[in-house]
Amino acid sequence: MNITYTVSAKCIVLLLVGLLAGCGGGGDGDGGSSGGGGIQGANDDSNNGVQPSLSVRDLKIDKENDLSSVYQVDVDVDISARSTARAFISICDNSGAQGDLKAIDFDNCMIKGRLDQGIGQYDLRIANHCTDLIAVIWIMEKDRDPLTYTLIHDKSKEQYWGIR
Repeated sequence: MNITYTVSAKCIVLLLVGLLAGCGGGGDGDGGSSGGGGIQGANDDSNNGVQPSLSVRDLKIDKENDLSSVYQVDVDVDISARSTARAFISICDNSGAQGDLKAIDFDNCMIKGRLDQGIGQYDLRIANHCTDLIAVIWIMEKDRDPLTYTLIHDKSKEQYWGIR
């Protein structure tokens, strides 16, 4: 199928849907127009034509909220008691996977790195919406399953994660 034809057809369908949605759902059988469901418009008499002016000073923000969109995680890995073989670590968002290794998006991990004799230290800045993290350690030994560790953000600006 031609790409131009497909794009044009989609644009036409979107335009028609937009026009139909703009027409409203019709009346209630009285022959009049729909009342709009109680939404007040800019020309509504109850506003008397005056729009309230808002400024930054009108915002109510708790003193504890510093409006930061990230938090710091200090990761300290030491699995040398388990193995000093070559090992790699991935720290990823676990919110969608819930610990299922097959569901983790390893292409979008916060860090992927190599452990040196089973030891590694990482300082991560994590977006606030990533509240559930998973660390997967792949030890390069025959028939060795990966080690998994999880961390749930405690809402603090800095968090320590010791992996042993």
